[in-house]
Parts: sequence; structure tokens; C-alpha cells
Amino acid sequence: MVRRTAFLSLAAAGALAVAGCGLGGAPQTGAVDTSGQVTGAITFQTLQLSPTFDKYLHGVIAGFEKKYPGTKVTWNDIPSNSAARKTNADAVAKSLPDVMDLDTRTLAPLARKGLVVDMATSAGDLKAGFVPSAWKSLTFGSTVEAALPWYLNTPVLLKNSALLEQAGLTSAPDPASYTELVEASTKVAQATGKAGFQPTEIGFPNYLLSLGVPLVNDQGTEAVVNTPAAVAFVDSLAELQKSGGIPADSVAAQQRSEIETFQEGGTAYLETGGSRLKIIQQNAPAVYSKITLGKPLGVTGPGTWLVPHGIAVPKTSANLPTAVAFAKFLTSSENQLALAKQSSVFPSTTAALDDPFFTGDGTGLVSKARTISAASLKNGTTVVLPAAVDSEFSTALWSAVQPAIIGEVPAAQALADAQTKLTTILKAR
Repeated sequence: MVRRTAFLSLAAAGALAVAGCGLGGAPQTGAVDTSGQVTGAITFQTLQLSPTFDKYLHGVIAGFEKKYPGTKVTWNDIPSNSAARKTNADAVAKSLPDVMDLDTRTLAPLARKGLVVDMATSAGDLKAGFVPSAWKSLTFGSTVEAALPWYLNTPVLLKNSALLEQAGLTSAPDPASYTELVEASTKVAQATGKAGFQPTEIGFPNYLLSLGVPLVNDQGTEAVVNTPAAVAFVDSLAELQKSGGIPADSVAAQQRSEIETFQEGGTAYLETGGSRLKIIQQNAPAVYSKITLGKPLGVTGPGTWLVPHGIAVPKTSANLPTAVAFAKFLTSSENQLALAKQSSVFPSTTAALDDPFFTGDGTGLVSKARTISAASLKNGTTVVLPAAVDSEFSTALWSAVQPAIIGEVPAAQALADAQTKLTTILKAR
């Protein structure tokens, strides 16, 4: 199981360094020739995967070098919190590694400037084999496919069956959206005196996105958060707060972990990655025994959240044929499935998701959660936060809506102010 906080984390504050400095000038829109003999040396960089995945990655590299005699892959792993600044510095110095593991927020500035190989051209024949939403998530500006999709994460809905039974919701359909989650949470609060769920700063952009709020314009230069759907949702949170359906002080005070609240029996619902189940089982076995599972929110449309990583090849590589070949090899279904089986991530290819590991009828909660999440990936019911929606964006948005949720200002005013402030932030990048 992956225990690295950086592995598929939503927190990518350091990506601001790439977005905000050093990559000025007009985009480089010219194509590059990636054909040629696969031979020679390349460098490969990952984000905080060592030492947990040393054996796996050394095995992949050995397999590639065996398939292509005469090749040599040198692997370098760096801390995730230094990735953005290092990427920025390397891009300016034209010394980026030949193959790079990147999250979308670090990749986006490179892609918009045309600094990475467009895989839609160099590996377009592979498109049909990838999860559609994962492929789509790596489009930035004129770069149709800035990287080949690699590992993914997407959530499942955890439910405290004891609280739902007290609220008379045991046989009720699961909430399918955050709007329905608020409605169910109101019933939980009225019947049990406990909260339904705990909204969070890091999750709030995902809530709005799943309700069809775009968050930013297509160019990522202006915020779009003041919409009727967003206003209605914040209004509903304010009503839920008054009814006790949100944990006391979780909005006004410094936030505690929503997992801590859930595992203490303080909330009825928690949408999170299935890997968190092991944490709850260890810390709160009594609550764990009461957990049942549901499909992630937004799965019926427009979609639930998806966090992708991609494998990019910078145009500055001196060995493009070998770099692209290694990117294809690493992201093959076989290699992705092997990674998924020893971690908490999901592969980005449909063939790997068809493996019994993701489709089996396991009896344990972790196995069931994996099956539910994999199905949402295969069904194309996932959406990705725009690259511009980073930790700075999330913090500013949450700060603006907090007063509205606790009833100090109208939701419309809070979101109008948020949109103005966020647009200023985006234009300054």
C-alpha cells in the first residue's frame, strides 16, 4: 500500500513555481521527430516513489533494456515538494530529464509552452487503450496529449451504517451528488444529532466541479465560480451548518482531518480513496465494522474527481526515440497492472482495469472499494480539476466561502468576491 503523502496527493502548492516564473515567451508549437532507432542512454525522473517502489521500477527498467539492447535508463527520484521548482529550473536551463513522472499541475505550464512531446502525434495509436477521462486530462493549450497517462486515483463513498440506520436511511438510495449528500446529511442531523459530512478546503473545488461549475475558463486565466449552481450549493451548506449537519467549528476554525472525524463516528459519509479504509480499520475498528460502500458522488454526471499522473517527454531530450519508447513501455497495461497490485493506485489502461484484481467479487471492504472505483474509471464518469485550480486557488476559494457557510454573508456575495480575487490570482501568474 502506498503510504507516501505525495503519491497522488491533491496538494501541489509547489507547482506555483512553475506556473509563476521562468517560462515566459511564446509557446513552442513546432512538432519534433521522435522516430528513429531505440538505443542509447536516457534519464528518467519520478516523484517520491523511492524506496517503496525501487524493486518495481528497477524491474521495469531491466525489462526495457532487455527488450531494446543497447539502451541504458538512469533513474532519479526526487521529493515531490521540490518537483515544481526543479522542473522550472531545469526547463529554463534546457536540462529536463528525458522522461518525467508529473502531476497535471506541474505538467501544465510545460505543455502550454509546447515544451513536451505531443503524445497524440507520437503515440496516438495508443489512445484507444487508455481510460478516456485520463487521456483527456492531459490536454493543455495546443498540446493535445502532454503525457501518456500513468497511475490514477478516484474515490468511493464510505457510509456509517449505524448512523444511517438511526436516520432511517438504510434502504434509501445512496446520494449521487453533493446536492443529494447535503439533503441526506440534513436527515442525519435531525435524527441523530450527528453531522452528515465534513466539507473541506481541499475538497471544495471538487464539489463544485462535480456539480458542473467549471471553476476557470478554458484558458485558465479567469475564475468561474459565481454560478447559480455554486450559489445554490453554498446556500445549502449554510442551511446544513445551522441544522448541525456539518461538524461544529469545522468551517470556522482550523480544520481537522475529515478522516479523523469520520473514524470517531462524527459523520455519516466520507468520500475518499479506498486506501484510507486500512487507516480506519487500524485506528477505529468499531467504526470500520459499520462501514458500507457506495458509488462516488457525481458518478451519474458530470463526474467524480480523478487525480492523474502522466509520463512526459520534454522536447529537449537528446534521445527522443528511446525516451518515447520507454514512456510507452512504462505505461503499458502489463506494467501498470503490476504497479497497481502493489499499491493503492489505479492503472490508466482499460485492459489493466479488466483484470480480476479490479473486477472480482472480493468480500473485503478494500476489495469492494477497488471494484467500485475501477468501474467509475472504466465507465468514463470521472473529471479532472483544471490545472489552474491548485492549492492557492483552493485556499482562496475556501476562505471566501467560509463566511457564507456560517451565515455571515450571502452566498452570492461570497462567490462574487471569490471570483474577483481568484481571477486576480490567475492573471498574475
